[in-house]
Amino acid sequence: MDEFAAYHALGCAAYPLSRQLNVYRERCADDDLVPPLVSRPLPLRSYLYIGSLPVVPFYPFWRLLRAPVAARVQGAALLVVAIRLFSRLVGATWATTLLAAMIFPIFAGAFLVDTGPVGISLVLLASALLLVRTATNAGRARRAWLPAAGAGAVSFFGVWVKLNFVWMLPAVLLFWVLDLRRAGRGHPDLRPAARAFAAFLAAFLIPTTWLLLARTPDGTRYYEVVRLGGVSADPEAIATQAGTLASYFVDGSAAVPRVLSFPRQAIDLVPSVLASVLLIWGAGRGRGGPEACWLAAALATFLPMIPSARAWAAHHFVLGLVFVVLALAAGLRRLGAERPVLLRGVAVVVAAYWLSLAARWPAAAVDPRDGFGKDRLLAFVRESGLDRRTIQLHVSWGTYYIAHLFGDRDQAVLFSRKFPEDAAMLADARAAADARGRGVLVVTRRLDKLQTEAMGETLGPPRATHDFGDWWAVEYVR
Repeated sequence: MDEFAAYHALGCAAYPLSRQLNVYRERCADDDLVPPLVSRPLPLRSYLYIGSLPVVPFYPFWRLLRAPVAARVQGAALLVVAIRLFSRLVGATWATTLLAAMIFPIFAGAFLVDTGPVGISLVLLASALLLVRTATNAGRARRAWLPAAGAGAVSFFGVWVKLNFVWMLPAVLLFWVLDLRRAGRGHPDLRPAARAFAAFLAAFLIPTTWLLLARTPDGTRYYEVVRLGGVSADPEAIATQAGTLASYFVDGSAAVPRVLSFPRQAIDLVPSVLASVLLIWGAGRGRGGPEACWLAAALATFLPMIPSARAWAAHHFVLGLVFVVLALAAGLRRLGAERPVLLRGVAVVVAAYWLSLAARWPAAAVDPRDGFGKDRLLAFVRESGLDRRTIQLHVSWGTYYIAHLFGDRDQAVLFSRKFPEDAAMLADARAAADARGRGVLVVTRRLDKLQTEAMGETLGPPRATHDFGDWWAVEYVR
């Protein structure tokens, strides 16, 4: 369900009745921002700390497919694009880079079940790094400042997508310094590099400052949202956070840990052991080569991430893991050049581990909040026409964000966990339904939660109850 929060602004634009009637939780107006020098609110956010920019790449998939599978298809497409960009960065073939990305199932899983958003953030990261490389390879300052400014603008887009993109900025700057040394301009004349860096800073800081100084509907500045996460210097808290992130490294079965749990086996150590062997071998053979540089970038990302109380989920871990994947791609490129038979052996091991996950799939436990019953329920609402014949009251955050994005253009999707207990909210929803000749549809995970006095007095007895395992849709009045 989290993977649809980044596109909330799209639902607000596409379904005007939902925007008008949902005056409870997750209101569209709550995400608007008023930036400096602008007199009216702009739809610059999709969620509290997620910008509305992810809507742009998602829109074609949403428009074409008109179903939640659009998020999965977009994730696969962004993974292909990211692998292509990473292969250019490392100088490896697309197949070698893909092999590096597949060593850790969590990396591909973060694209396909994108709760970050991860896909667009990593594509923007790769684009920024390629532009930095173009700037460092330029012979003259005149040719260097334009790609450097482009890298700054792309980095701003990353921050707009989600504020935690800043965790990767130290790695971008480290890459710039190391690439300058590689290009052989670390000492003689730093003026062209300084002008290029100034262009980067201007293109990044000006729009970023404009965005962060924007005011939210309650009058606070957008940058104050970072206080929600908090930063702790407590050694115990840092150790706990580091242990949480490290668990994703050592557990190969954590492909989509918030959705699917595989039975743990000793074989789940294979990805981390294989990666460690490849990284040690590559760093030893390269001695200051690209493998070491990418590992330094990973360290530069994880260091500011670990003290943050918000850096606990798999989609946070992947923002640092991407540099480990780049180091692996560089190491596999070297391995293919020196010992191609061993490279094929690595491919066999990676494929065998993925097959082990497939074999364990029937025994995997699916989080009830993300079960297939929810998808079947929402598909039934759309296909049966309930989306246009009712006012939908969602008691679950997860179903709301999906229903808000898919359905009839005249649908009205409202969300609050308080609906079953709040007679005033229910009365307003019924009045809105009566005024439009519609019924009321309540979507919930707990049918017993609907057995309240407020529900009985305001909506009366149910007209129909639709059971989808762990999820329920109940029709009232008409």
